[in-house]
Amino acid sequence: MKRIVEGVILVMVLSMAPSVTAQANSLSTIPTEEETGIPDEIYQYAEIIGSEFDICPELLLALAERESRFQADAENGPCKGLMQVNASTHKQRFIDAGWTSSEWTDPYKNMYVGADYLHDLFEQYEDVGIVLGVYHGERNAVQKGQSGNLSQYVTKILERSEELERIANK
Repeated sequence: MKRIVEGVILVMVLSMAPSVTAQANSLSTIPTEEETGIPDEIYQYAEIIGSEFDICPELLLALAERESRFQADAENGPCKGLMQVNASTHKQRFIDAGWTSSEWTDPYKNMYVGADYLHDLFEQYEDVGIVLGVYHGERNAVQKGQSGNLSQYVTKILERSEELERIANK
């Protein structure tokens, strides 16, 4: 019986190895900053966070680029950081993650909270056009997305995300 249990455990461990190896390989094949214009560290954050929230890392990157041009200390009213997360609306997400309000401009933490919000929006709306419009706070975002009448903001993010995916899949 002990050998059967040990065998099952070994099979389980070995079956997990390819996913760990695949994740490590995907991180090692990240396009360079020269290819994308995106700081390597930010690209790595998007890979890790995107994997956790099941969001395409290129979408996170395109959104961060559009929102802040990758400026971690960017502020626009209550919106802060890389992803321009609304500090008053999403304060609880930050607290739930175990962080303090003084850490809003940490690129990893800001992208994480932005991705957490995006994940919730994807669960609610499913459509990327609607999700991006709602994230941006667009008036009538749901109706615009349903009609295919996407804003320039949404269109630019989708185009850049697609471009980054092409670069990553070379």
